[in-house]
Amino acid sequence: MNLLSVDSITKSQGDKQLFEKISFGIDAGDRIGLVGVNGSGKSTLLGLVAGLDTPDAGRISMRRGLRIGLLRQIPPADLEHTIREHIFASESPLVRLIHDYEKACDAINDKTDGDHAAAHELLDRLTAQMQNEDAFTYEAEIQSILRELGIVDLDRKMRQLSGGMLKKVALAQTLIDDADLLLLDEPTNHLDIDSILWLESHLANTKKAVFMVTHDRYFLENITDRIFELDPPDIYQYRGNYGTYLEKKAEREEQAARSEAKARNFLRTEVEWLRRMPKARGTKQKARIDRIHEVQNRKKLQTDPAFAFSVSGRRLGNKILEAKEITKSFQKTTPGDNGRNLLFQHFTYFFKPGERIGIVGPNGAGKSSFLNVITGKLKPDSGEVLAGTNTRFGYFDQTSMDLPADRRVLEFIRKEAGETLTLGDKKNEVSMPAAKVLEYFRFDGRLQHAVIGKLSGGERRRLYLVFVLMQNPNFLILDEPTNDLDVQTLSLLEDFLQDYSGCLLVVSHDRYFMDRVVDQLFIFGGDTTDTGQKPEERTGIEIFPGSYTDYLDYREAQKSEENTPETKTTNAPSQMDSTDSSSASGSPPAANQSTTAAPGPTKKKRFSNKEKREFNDLEKEIAALEKEKSDLETALSAGGGDFEQLAIQGERLNQVIGLIEQKFVRWNTLAESVEEVD
Repeated sequence: MNLLSVDSITKSQGDKQLFEKISFGIDAGDRIGLVGVNGSGKSTLLGLVAGLDTPDAGRISMRRGLRIGLLRQIPPADLEHTIREHIFASESPLVRLIHDYEKACDAINDKTDGDHAAAHELLDRLTAQMQNEDAFTYEAEIQSILRELGIVDLDRKMRQLSGGMLKKVALAQTLIDDADLLLLDEPTNHLDIDSILWLESHLANTKKAVFMVTHDRYFLENITDRIFELDPPDIYQYRGNYGTYLEKKAEREEQAARSEAKARNFLRTEVEWLRRMPKARGTKQKARIDRIHEVQNRKKLQTDPAFAFSVSGRRLGNKILEAKEITKSFQKTTPGDNGRNLLFQHFTYFFKPGERIGIVGPNGAGKSSFLNVITGKLKPDSGEVLAGTNTRFGYFDQTSMDLPADRRVLEFIRKEAGETLTLGDKKNEVSMPAAKVLEYFRFDGRLQHAVIGKLSGGERRRLYLVFVLMQNPNFLILDEPTNDLDVQTLSLLEDFLQDYSGCLLVVSHDRYFMDRVVDQLFIFGGDTTDTGQKPEERTGIEIFPGSYTDYLDYREAQKSEENTPETKTTNAPSQMDSTDSSSASGSPPAANQSTTAAPGPTKKKRFSNKEKREFNDLEKEIAALEKEKSDLETALSAGGGDFEQLAIQGERLNQVIGLIEQKFVRWNTLAESVEEVD
């Protein structure tokens, strides 16, 4: 059943044409992902479909009675309203009925004896109406949505909420509304991983049609059955999820490249003909000239920049960054509560060259505060942070600084970041002009001379990213880089980070992005209470060796283990035969005596190529960590006069022991999950 038809609509913003005569339809049950570079008009198109604006030309037709729910990137809210007032501010009769019923239930306990009769009469009437409208099932769904998003106290004022909670409340309002079509503009922005995973499952199973803009590629892959790509002034439509879209887009671009080559050959031939200046100018010759002009004025094939982009390595010293026993807390904001919210404590870590660390955890766990502490923007409550002499930070934070609205893009970059960027290694250094760097990040000639104040929010974030990278940092910190950046820019950034030789620290809930760029995680939100453990065991930060997907698998395995009545534990072998380290069916690598692992399998195991590589890498990594552990223990046993060095070695030994245990858990998970073959 068709819900909505878009017929040849055109829309411009100022002198920029976003799209021209584009058409598409949305049917019941569709799950459509809308992609395109920042500034291509994605949010504008959602606004047109929602009826917030009108096209310059063309029309949008809707089925009679169609109800649309819209989640904007920056949802509007009356900050003096309670969460309840905001969520139930709906025109849907069903939602209003549920709201009135719940208010009546709450009122029963608040009424005096004299008011009880009237309160019960109202509740009885609303209960009967709920039954007639079959609203109790929908009420249960509403309660489930609120519970899954962690929205408990519905009487809190909107002004008391963090940015992440405001987004959750707005999302809840959109999902709760009795709508046939959901329009979602970056629904995963500012959500923690648990909320993202729940939302992914919810949308995959909803009967409502979904039309959404998101940069989260796993989200697109797992939910969508159609992809629309805005490439001004056109829109391209693909059947299938994100992976299918990438394949079909590649085929389209290959075909376009062949057509472009044919057009150029045609022009060369026809230009030679024109130069011969034939005397006869009949109808056939005129048609031929018109055809030449038509080909000359065609839309040229746009290709991504073909050069490799990686900053030259600014040399890091022996000491890069040392966090020693750092603790950070904040005064609680709950009225009447004078306590402090402890984010992390007694955390020690010594960063090493080339480390690629991701930071994950729920909103409010202290991730951004940690970044501000290690960069010196915030002082720790105790402990100290020491940066190396040659360490130079590049900090892409969530605020994107105050970019001067009256400056032009290229002028700003040249003056504030430099005329050129040095690329490549020391043997093959080349200087790239600022204009070329901007072009790589999709600022064409027109945008380079645009006033910053006229850029979209996503374009300003992209410009700030260029500004940070052109500082040529050797310690790059990215705080939620995937928020407000389009998929194409994220892909460019990922390619850049693949070749980045400095230290990398990233905060993000984007699983796809994290899987591509980091190989170790700091997990925030752990227990910081004093339960008799050593301080390093209750820091509030857990170190996990592996990718984001590895961590989520590990977490699910832990949950399954907790729900199993009986768990099996066996003793681990005491040493590893290094000659068998690549064998998927050999003994596990050595670990300290407290580690447990499954015994070696008695039957041949079958791994996927990815699992086998990971399994082999884990064995090598654990062997290297065991050697480092042995060396550290030897050094500590020998003692010496350099007490500071001994303290550093002691802290590193604790880290190494933790890494060995965590890698062993992943090794054991792989060993037990492989299919057995008779």
